[in-house]
Amino acid sequence: MSKWKIGLYLSALFLAGVVTGAILTAQIGKRMMMKATRPRAMAEHWRHDLEGRLGLTAEQSQKIEPIIMDGITNFGSVLCDQAEWVLSNCNARIALELTPDQRIKFENIEKEQQQFIRSRFNNPTSPKKP
Repeated sequence: MSKWKIGLYLSALFLAGVVTGAILTAQIGKRMMMKATRPRAMAEHWRHDLEGRLGLTAEQSQKIEPIIMDGITNFGSVLCDQAEWVLSNCNARIALELTPDQRIKFENIEKEQQQFIRSRFNNPTSPKKP
C-alpha cells in the first residue's frame, strides 16, 4: 500500500470520528437541555442534593419542597424574560438589515421564537420585553 492510500484512509477514519463525535455531542446536549428545562425534575434534584449533603430530616425536606418549587418557578420565569429580551434585541438589529418585505416575514419568525421560549420555560403569559 502506498503512503498516499494510507494517508487517505487515516484522513477518512479521522473525519468519520469527528462526524460521529459531533452527532453524539449534539444528541447528548439536546437531552441535557431538555432535562434542565423541566421544573419538577430540577426541584427534585435540588431537594435530593440538599437532603444528602445536609442530612435533612423528612420533616425538613417536606417543608423546603414548596420553597424549592417556588424558586424554580421564579427562576424559569426570569430566565424566560431574559431570553426574550436578548432575542428581541438581536431581532431588532437583524430587522435593520432586512428589506420591508423581509421584515414582514421576519415578524412571523419572531412570534414563533417567542412561543418556543415560552413553551420551553412553561411561561405562556410572559409579556414581551422591549
